[in-house]
Amino acid sequence: MLATAGPPPADPGWAVEFKWDGVRALVVVEDGDVRFVSRNGNDVTGGYPELVAAVPTDRDLVLDGEIVALDAAGRPDFGLLQNRMHVRNPPATLLDAVPVELYVFDVLRIDGEWHLQESYDDRRGRLEALGAAEWRRVSMPPSFTDVPPAEVLEVARAHRLEGIVAKRRTSRYEPGRRAAAWVKTALFHGQEVVLGGWTPGRGNRGSTLGSLLLGAHDADGRLRYVGNVGTGFTEAALRALLDRMAPLRRAASPFDEPVPRDQSRGVTWIEPCLVGEVEYRTLTHDGRLRHSVWRGLRPDREPEEVVLPALAGGAAPSVGPDGTPPARTEDRIPPAALGDADPADAAEPADTVTADEFAALDLLRRKGIWEVGGRELALTNLDKVLFPGRREDPLTKRDVIRHYAGVAPCLVPYLRDRPVNLHRYPDGVDRPGFWQKEVPSHAPEWLRRWRNPEAEPGETQVYAVVDAAAALVWMANYGALELHPWTSALHDVHQPSWALIDIDPGTNSTFADVLVLARLYRTALDHLGVRAAPKVTGKRGVQIWVPVESGYTFADTRRWVERLSKAVGRMVPELVTWEWYTDRRSGLMRLDYTQNAINKTLVAPFSIRPAPDAPVSVPIEWDELDDPDLRPDRWTVRTLPDRLAAHADPLRPLIGLPQTLPPL
Repeated sequence: MLATAGPPPADPGWAVEFKWDGVRALVVVEDGDVRFVSRNGNDVTGGYPELVAAVPTDRDLVLDGEIVALDAAGRPDFGLLQNRMHVRNPPATLLDAVPVELYVFDVLRIDGEWHLQESYDDRRGRLEALGAAEWRRVSMPPSFTDVPPAEVLEVARAHRLEGIVAKRRTSRYEPGRRAAAWVKTALFHGQEVVLGGWTPGRGNRGSTLGSLLLGAHDADGRLRYVGNVGTGFTEAALRALLDRMAPLRRAASPFDEPVPRDQSRGVTWIEPCLVGEVEYRTLTHDGRLRHSVWRGLRPDREPEEVVLPALAGGAAPSVGPDGTPPARTEDRIPPAALGDADPADAAEPADTVTADEFAALDLLRRKGIWEVGGRELALTNLDKVLFPGRREDPLTKRDVIRHYAGVAPCLVPYLRDRPVNLHRYPDGVDRPGFWQKEVPSHAPEWLRRWRNPEAEPGETQVYAVVDAAAALVWMANYGALELHPWTSALHDVHQPSWALIDIDPGTNSTFADVLVLARLYRTALDHLGVRAAPKVTGKRGVQIWVPVESGYTFADTRRWVERLSKAVGRMVPELVTWEWYTDRRSGLMRLDYTQNAINKTLVAPFSIRPAPDAPVSVPIEWDELDDPDLRPDRWTVRTLPDRLAAHADPLRPLIGLPQTLPPL
């Protein structure tokens, strides 16, 4: 059973427990054996032999709890626990260096009898009767039933714990559900930091920065490295920060200790004279900020004043002027923000999935919980085959999810701040697919949404807006194989930012015919001095995306593309038809300018197409139109990584380019 994130409940009838900074586990005692099962269904028994020995085997049990590692002050320390989490059969030296304990807080089964339908209070009573608090290395943490949750949260803040979980005392246990009967409140603390440099941006941040390197002074006045922050920035904040930092470049690190190489790759060092503020959830045992979020510069503070609480003797974390904790990122950005929200005011979620997160995906069985960029996703049917093999092996839903997680830095920039239409194939590409535009009621709360104020009854009311890798993963798990973003953005959906050229092959057209038209467009656009980039569709055609400045209407872009296409088509009239109806085209190509309309879309770059081997729509350089090996489905889910490793995305620099369309 999982908890819903939210503020501490104010109404009566809740029991409150502390939130432990560890890893969740079910303890299964059966036929004299003890097993530990992680939240995503993996058997992790081999990693914790001392806990296996600590649990008695005289009764069959299923318990719910948390595995934690404690620091010298007795607080759970996730940084310490990471030394144990992925180690099977740990050596004695590691057992001594990082001891772990088991905190049990619920009981689901005793001697074959399930107690899921009983109330929290009744289950808690059964747990106490088991005597779990007397087992070595096992604790039964306190449950406060006569103290308001907000007061318990204050205690958690004072002791620098992760937060609280409030559980309705009458609630039953609901396996696999994120239920409203359990409410978790995580603490974020404010901290001033000294800026020491920045790392380069990737993906949609290629022209700005990726993260800031942060420092604070210890008791001896040394500037210590305390971590990086890469989230919480608006585009305006990124540009302003670069303008402030650029004149401060220096050759060497300003920190008085080495910075880990993986945290400083490609770093630009600066003089340590700028002070900023971040929010963070916890500190690691070595004084690094965990889950930090940028809040802004603090020109009212001098660098010498910045001292990290943990390095200055463990001072209590800062609170707001009204005594409340600083607002969490989840609270500042409405999870279901609709069309009246300005996307420039939102913190930028994570586009990049880490190696550890991919490793966790590989460890999942048929289904389980996968955490990506701080978002938890319940994945299902991971081994279900969605694509039959033609040149390659068949592909499963796990492969599709891995693809969209991997290409997120390349794909999200084309989707961000735009409604997206989904082409779903939940039963695989051998079965008919269908379009999904309306966001379903079961979509996660954090998925960004846009409500169309002009929608009539019966039309799509609320569209999804993809702004992070986690959103792509959710859509892939939902069976969305193709993603089609609008060519206009939320600030004004009636003004396109792309003009689209679609070379739509007929039944008698060859790809060589398509390339003839694509090269003619190349010549025409070059003659006009218009910047654009082609992409192969992954099926049979080629599309060309032309960026335009703000102010054009769809009628403007449609008229311009039509006139350009008519000129190109006159060069090879034997290949082209202007017939609207497919059965009247005599198998010829149509140069489709009608896609330049509101809610008319083409497949996104790096989206999968529903065909064997999972071909991908890929942007290409203009001179690749002359490559004899070029095919419209040349790149697939399996071969795309090699392409991306060797070639930059030629369409990426055109995103947001304010280009005027010349008269024709």
